[in-house]
Amino acid sequence: MKNIKYLLFGLLFILAIISGCVNSVDSSNPTIVTGPAGTITIYSPATDDSVSYESTLINYLIVPTAGIQSVELYINGNFNSNYFPSVETSQPLTLAFDPLQIGNRFSYFLKYYDTNGSFAFSDTMSNILITKIRVPPYAPFNLSLNKISSSVVNISWQDSSNDVALYQIWRKNGFSGTWNNLFGDLPPTTFNMNDYSITPGIVYVYKVRSKNDFGYSEFSASANPDGVGSSGLFEPPTNLVVTQVSSAPYSVRLNWTDNIPNENFFKIERNDNLSVYSEF
Repeated sequence: MKNIKYLLFGLLFILAIISGCVNSVDSSNPTIVTGPAGTITIYSPATDDSVSYESTLINYLIVPTAGIQSVELYINGNFNSNYFPSVETSQPLTLAFDPLQIGNRFSYFLKYYDTNGSFAFSDTMSNILITKIRVPPYAPFNLSLNKISSSVVNISWQDSSNDVALYQIWRKNGFSGTWNNLFGDLPPTTFNMNDYSITPGIVYVYKVRSKNDFGYSEFSASANPDGVGSSGLFEPPTNLVVTQVSSAPYSVRLNWTDNIPNENFFKIERNDNLSVYSEF
């Protein structure tokens, strides 16, 4: 009987210690409380759509409860990137893929975190096809003309576009001539051609454009090789017209046709009584 009393006393003592420990832990750690989550809805790209591999912006709407903390993008069930609206250096969510993924299909969804600690998922958009770039290419640039001889001109250029299918070099005789496609369609790896069909003494003007599955690019700036060695000259202004405005004092107005879109300035020169020209 005495042993039973000691046993009961020991059990009560142990329970008291455990109870004290539990109360101590509860009192020193506040409970984290989260509020209700808002909603996130994807508008595009949607299920069964197609996107260019290069970059496609995701259009979506969040209706938050307290505020938007961040948004995460998951592709084929795996985390891809996140976006923090309150951080200026954070980039909006876009879909971008390696060109090797062209022809494949994927699914994606978004997860948003509210500032109250809650989060919500969008619906999953699936069966989306990755395609080539869906806009025409950029215009070629840095058109360079090298007059190798009086009858040969080398034409070269640069391009920053992807998925170019072909190039075309256009030429006209003189600044008021008609443009013609000089070589037809050139392979997409072409960045250098020689023109052997020029006649000494005639000024030729060149420009280049490219094409992909979605159309032609704008033409490059035009240039001519007359009198230069390593780079082309811009087309000069044409159709200069001088009109008298008044006689006291005598004044005139000058009008001309501008033949290029990207000059920095014009310079006007004048001579008096058939003397040497000087800048006006």
